[in-house]
Amino acid sequence: MSMTPSTRTLALLLSALVLSGTVAAYTGSVLSRGPVDEFTLTDQHGDAFSFGSDADGVVVVSFMFTRCPDVCPVITLLLTAVEDELTENEQQDVTFVSITVDPEHDTPATLLEYTERMGASWPHLTGNLTEMEPIWAMFGVVVQQNVIDVHVMDYQPGEASVTIVNTSNVSAHHMFDWSGWTTVQILAEEAGWELNVSADETTSMLKAINGVESPTDDSWTWEMNVWNTDEQTWVNHQNGVESLNALDTPHLAWMPSNGNQSSLPTPDEKLDTSMSVLWPNGSVDQQAIEEFNAYHLTRGALEAADVNLSVEDTEYGHYLTGVDDEIAPDDAEWFWNLYSWNNLNETWETSNLGMDDYTEPGHIAWAPSFVNVSTIPSPNLESTGDENACNGHGWEMGSGASKHCMCDEGYTWGDDDPLSCVPETTEDYNVGHSTITYILNDDLEPTVAWTGDNWRVEEFTADVREMLEKEQLAGNEGGFIPSLSMTLSLSTLMAAAVFLAPPRRGSDEA
Repeated sequence: MSMTPSTRTLALLLSALVLSGTVAAYTGSVLSRGPVDEFTLTDQHGDAFSFGSDADGVVVVSFMFTRCPDVCPVITLLLTAVEDELTENEQQDVTFVSITVDPEHDTPATLLEYTERMGASWPHLTGNLTEMEPIWAMFGVVVQQNVIDVHVMDYQPGEASVTIVNTSNVSAHHMFDWSGWTTVQILAEEAGWELNVSADETTSMLKAINGVESPTDDSWTWEMNVWNTDEQTWVNHQNGVESLNALDTPHLAWMPSNGNQSSLPTPDEKLDTSMSVLWPNGSVDQQAIEEFNAYHLTRGALEAADVNLSVEDTEYGHYLTGVDDEIAPDDAEWFWNLYSWNNLNETWETSNLGMDDYTEPGHIAWAPSFVNVSTIPSPNLESTGDENACNGHGWEMGSGASKHCMCDEGYTWGDDDPLSCVPETTEDYNVGHSTITYILNDDLEPTVAWTGDNWRVEEFTADVREMLEKEQLAGNEGGFIPSLSMTLSLSTLMAAAVFLAPPRRGSDEA
């Protein structure tokens, strides 16, 4: 039987449509890689996990580290949500696996505590560095150890911030700053030392500490020294207290200019900040802050921003009573509420602690008690500072030794320079500020990749289900099952078939 041109065209269209129906459509980035090699690591229970035999069906592999303050907890919560979205039948054919990029810290016991805290039931794997490095390379993962080192430092006050919401519900965001004068004033207050300071338009000069005044003949003056961490010695600071960033140089000392610098004590560098005073008689006093608290954070951020504030110092601690001349009324019709930012669920929460007891705060907010907490903006906003920072492809976070760029998607640090952002030029994925999550098929071939943590649970879940269908798992028995869009297309083509079909020859046709 011969085919007319129109029916031949229709047949080709139908064939193309049927063939296209067998191609999986993924939302994530589609990869073309061979299967990963067999490897064995240790899970959070101390048991051996053999990837080749223990990872069944569709395999979801993520990379994380437990000291990660931002991306990793979010990834874990997202994958927990994906697991919950799957049916019981689907869960039986999906294996979730998380692999640490910080094996030195992430022991099985540490991973067990993390998984219990995060509600993650699947294997979290670790090993020694010799075992881990070829596995990272096999997955195309570049572990940014310098990023990890920056983020796993002890508390980083340079990344903390204060959000202020005024009585008109207008908000302002201020990064924490610990200037020289703020440091001197707060430490003197906590030590009970009175300061006598003379100031002009540009500089301030300390004249007396607790009544011990420099002589009028200037035979000596009060001189400030700062602790040089690299040289492990005190050095004279000659540029004025105003120029000092006490986050970079947190340990200060005052002494008579004719005193013996070697008499100054070595500061305890485990403390957040300290100030020593060498008195003219040779005796020494020290005052230190072991841990920054919300009071220090509030004072440092707002004084740096020239925002005036009113704080009452009572026998029960410090109480914020006013910000920028907006004073809470005496009748307590409203008061200033302290909020803390929850990084995991990205919401503000009322602080159960006072500003003195809330130690090592990350992001805090102050707002009148009548303000709806849901209207307070997120503190995780990109810096709007120097446009040339990070080569114009990111923004700077932190200060001092911890200062680094948060690079835009597709950019990474250049030549291990944390203050630069350059294009990523390989198919490898950097894990530090960002991360990568793979979906592997039943042959353990990485097929789909999802970068970062800004993805939707339903879209990721759809990719997992697409893979289950392609692999004929979770009750998908194979065969051709047209989608809704394909069904509509077939209906359209069938209608076209009727239209294009040649007329039948009737018996009475001439």
